[in-house]
Amino acid sequence: MGHLPDPNEHFRATSNATVDTGVYRVVGTPDDRVTLLRVTDEKGRRRHTGEVVQVAGSTLATRFEPAENPDLGFHPLAIVDRLVTSIKAVYWLVRG
Repeated sequence: MGHLPDPNEHFRATSNATVDTGVYRVVGTPDDRVTLLRVTDEKGRRRHTGEVVQVAGSTLATRFEPAENPDLGFHPLAIVDRLVTSIKAVYWLVRG
């Protein structure tokens, strides 16, 4: 692998990888190796696993595929907004 990934890029372990399935975040690239932190379980659910693995750059190229950051779809303020909207709807329904 000529180019090592940048920190915070994400990769999914393929079926031929020798690590647990899931999405991994690049946390370092010492020498020609890539240090990865597993951030999801096998179903893609966000997890704080603490599992760190190190693979050769060539292994990353052949046994992993690029993946989206699993945190991109999580917006805490959107949850609060939906809750407030629901409360208003119930208020107007009851007030009626």
